[in-house]
Amino acid sequence: MVPTLETFHRQFEAEILEVDRALVAYFDRFEWPPSHYGLIRYHFGYADRDLRPRGPGDYLPRGKRLRPLICSLFCRLFRLPTDAAVVVIMATEVMHGASLTHDDIEDHDAVRWGRATIQSAFGLEQAINAGDALIGMVYQLLLSLESAGVEPRRIVDVLAVFNATHLRMCEGQHLDLRYRYSDDLTVAEYLDMVSRKTAAPCVCIADAISILAGATAQTRETLRRFGQNLGILYQICDDIRGIWCAPDALGRQVGQDVNQRRASLPLLYGFKHGSAALRDVLQKGARRADPLSESDLEFIRQELSTCGAGRMCREEAERYYDAALSALTEFGQQSREVDLLRGVLTAAYASVNFVA
Repeated sequence: MVPTLETFHRQFEAEILEVDRALVAYFDRFEWPPSHYGLIRYHFGYADRDLRPRGPGDYLPRGKRLRPLICSLFCRLFRLPTDAAVVVIMATEVMHGASLTHDDIEDHDAVRWGRATIQSAFGLEQAINAGDALIGMVYQLLLSLESAGVEPRRIVDVLAVFNATHLRMCEGQHLDLRYRYSDDLTVAEYLDMVSRKTAAPCVCIADAISILAGATAQTRETLRRFGQNLGILYQICDDIRGIWCAPDALGRQVGQDVNQRRASLPLLYGFKHGSAALRDVLQKGARRADPLSESDLEFIRQELSTCGAGRMCREEAERYYDAALSALTEFGQQSREVDLLRGVLTAAYASVNFVA
């Protein structure tokens, strides 16, 4: 049986819980105004809708936790000291949280991880402010690496990596907001967008931990390639899931990419190569505020499969899966951590099984 990302999340549940506890302890350092930090805790699942704190056993789930999984495995791979490892994992999680807070605003998303987003629960203005605060926290956390015994020179290098990643993610988000599946876009342009928006944080993890571990330039480049290809693979598979996945497994509205005219890979290909009937349904769906009906979704799925969009997505996913696997092989180290990274990669790739 092919493992899922949820399988790995359960396997690393104790370690991820420790990261969550460390993040809660970090947020608890900020006392005023309590409602501001309550919003931030709510976003991470550490507080309820009334901003009352939740205990460790009651933290709400938030996605596949791919980044902390990779981060934890890279830290273990290089035997990074625990204090430094926890800081990098927290900074990675907070940067991701900031990007999602702003992403929910820009995409008008009311639901994430099966619950109301900050903007839908507490208002647009507070969501913008919460995302801005999280960006500030990323750099505050990284500066605390000095207390973990990291040399100032390496801290500066890690800060530079996170800063470059932040800017690259904004570039990708700009393109994501600008592109529409009805535009005359190439697959190459889509992949460039994805490399900035989704893959950049995975590359950031490889870069930052390589710096802290004092890894060779060759090792750093190999792990960067792994992160780059894993990130692109994950986005392609997420695009697939956004059309073919069951709602309870997706954690957000299925078919939302159609409503928002997002340039997801299957829709981009399908609008260009599919039937006139498919284009008509997609255009009508883009003018609707309410979710697509199941019959419309099923029609879109069938048409995408007929025009070859599903096959093309699977082939692209396989290409990036093979490239990431090749990077791990080139890394040349035999260890449990490498085996687990290979398993995480396979689990991410398993999403293509949603395609008929």
